[in-house]
Amino acid sequence: MIKITNKKIKSADDHILPYVQYEPEKNSIIKSIILVYEIFGLTSHIKNVALAYAKNGFLVTIPDIFSRLENNVNLPYDKNGLTKGLNLKEKLGWDLPVMDIVALAASLKIDNNLAVLGYCYGGSLAWLTIQKSFIFDKGVCYYGSSIPDFLQSNLNCQAMLHFGKKDKGIPSSAIKKVKEFINHDKNKTELYEYENADHGFNCSDRKSYNKIAAENAFEKTLNFLKN
Repeated sequence: MIKITNKKIKSADDHILPYVQYEPEKNSIIKSIILVYEIFGLTSHIKNVALAYAKNGFLVTIPDIFSRLENNVNLPYDKNGLTKGLNLKEKLGWDLPVMDIVALAASLKIDNNLAVLGYCYGGSLAWLTIQKSFIFDKGVCYYGSSIPDFLQSNLNCQAMLHFGKKDKGIPSSAIKKVKEFINHDKNKTELYEYENADHGFNCSDRKSYNKIAAENAFEKTLNFLKN
């Protein structure tokens, strides 16, 4: 049985950061994951992702990174939700979310090996955290559209990247730059592209959902995080 609790920690600048924790039976926990949500916030999709990994033995925590602007953001996957989510992202910037993710990581690293897993906006944040900190053992980034903008610093752990080949927001030219970067990076990074998969292919609540790609990426990620 998975125990779901709401918790809080103090970030580096004393901001009180709420987070949701999905906890398997204590004797079955193998590792911890910090799950970073999309610009749509703490949606049912993100909760289902957390539950799926918790059922596989991971202690999963979801930091409410938008809490500096608004608590409990849960936006619809439509034009209005996208507009508000992008607005929140622009107001918040990159540095404070990274700081909050690392602050949460510091409290979790004591007990378990730790990975960061992010989707969309969260995928780009996950990428940044494994560049800017040394606290994570592994990082997984799903269709982080800003990753091609952050290729100036080496990664500090192994990583896995998932992209859809039909994602117009991350064209093949951008993927080429990422591939060139990881070929020269000191840490092994696995990059996968999925045929007929668009941005958000992992989310069953979006029109772009691709069941085959989602299941394939989940299996790869699960094996990567467990081993």
